[in-house]
Amino acid sequence: MNPKPPFTLFRALIKTHHMTSRRKIQALTKSAKHNSISVILKTGKPPGVMIAEAANEHAVKAWVDSVKRLRYKDYRLLRLEAVTQGGLGQAQLPLTPGNVQELSSMKDLSAYLSGCEMLTWWTEHMGFAKGGV
Repeated sequence: MNPKPPFTLFRALIKTHHMTSRRKIQALTKSAKHNSISVILKTGKPPGVMIAEAANEHAVKAWVDSVKRLRYKDYRLLRLEAVTQGGLGQAQLPLTPGNVQELSSMKDLSAYLSGCEMLTWWTEHMGFAKGGV
């Protein structure tokens, strides 16, 4: 069996004070569908966390711009990067483009990211692990 050839995936990590407004969450979901990107949202009490991925850099940047327009308290774009998939153990969100997964606790988010082998990436870039932001 031949391995899949490497490809580039574009990813954004955003942290906010909290995410409780259903109107804003619906706007993020609509933007994710429109831009055909996969998104994980950690909603509810602080902090709010958003992870977005797509094969198209413009789509991720457009989604990030839509988040900025919502004026979340303590908005911080922690990471906007291109990741080469198919090598070096780089993981990908297990969501089809245009879908949003909403989680309500950091424990649930950690478990979800651990299951898709992205926990180390997330903890590093959130500043929870040595070498992070």
